[in-house]
Amino acid sequence: MTETDGLLADRRADDAPRTFDGAAGGDPAAAPPAVLRIAGTAVPRQVGPYFTSDPADPVELHRYAQAAGLAVLGDTARRHWARLGSDSGYEICADPDGVVRAVLLDWDEPLRFVNTTPEAFADGLRALDEALAGFAAAKDGTEATTAFRRLKERLAQADPQALADPESWWPLVLDDIRHTSGTEWYAAVEYRDASGKLTIVTASGGICLHPEERLWAELHAAGVEPEQVTRIHTDLEVCFMPGHYCSMWMAQLFPDAELTHGIPYGETAESRAEGLRLLRERTARQSRD
Repeated sequence: MTETDGLLADRRADDAPRTFDGAAGGDPAAAPPAVLRIAGTAVPRQVGPYFTSDPADPVELHRYAQAAGLAVLGDTARRHWARLGSDSGYEICADPDGVVRAVLLDWDEPLRFVNTTPEAFADGLRALDEALAGFAAAKDGTEATTAFRRLKERLAQADPQALADPESWWPLVLDDIRHTSGTEWYAAVEYRDASGKLTIVTASGGICLHPEERLWAELHAAGVEPEQVTRIHTDLEVCFMPGHYCSMWMAQLFPDAELTHGIPYGETAESRAEGLRLLRERTARQSRD
């Protein structure tokens, strides 16, 4: 795999965007206000690992949750929000006023603010898609930095509130891009092969791609099943970031495996920055030894 695998994986730039209409909830006369609010909004069907939207999915959140065998917890009004798509963990939804938030089904977790309007969210997705293409085409770090700066500026101009809180959805996406492009870290997986022999393999990540994601994709493609995995160690604590949610999918996929990490990553902007600082310091020490 190349360094751009994470940001280009499954991108479908040639696909027409998904455009929502007032009938998306079923009978147009009975469509919930949130579904009517997003009528005319067009979103890309996929943007890197951070967003997918399948036209076959129900738009009303509770209908989607029911089809997926999940539950909408918390405020019952959320059941009728309009689902724009997913970030591989949370569902990106608009309320009747058009405010876009990320909702985690089956868990009563705090909502993540995304945008003040679905139009701003759609524009942000297009900007993100262009930026990811820019990263892939960049000939050097300067070009990649320029693409990142333009993305952040466009997000801020379109919707200043989107970047106001470091724990909102867009700042988390920007953090993930910055961290995966600026720092290299590794994961190691121990598994038992068909003969019973324990084998350990390692891999680094890439831009918008975490090492544990790359490693498991390669192992699973080679025929390794989840129950064969006995231990997983990551340089950085596994994340709860948009597009990845490694702590969630790994816990579900490997319930009996031992999961360890070298450096905490945490759930705040400060803890994540501290984790990256410690990782860089450790890498620098190891390069001197």
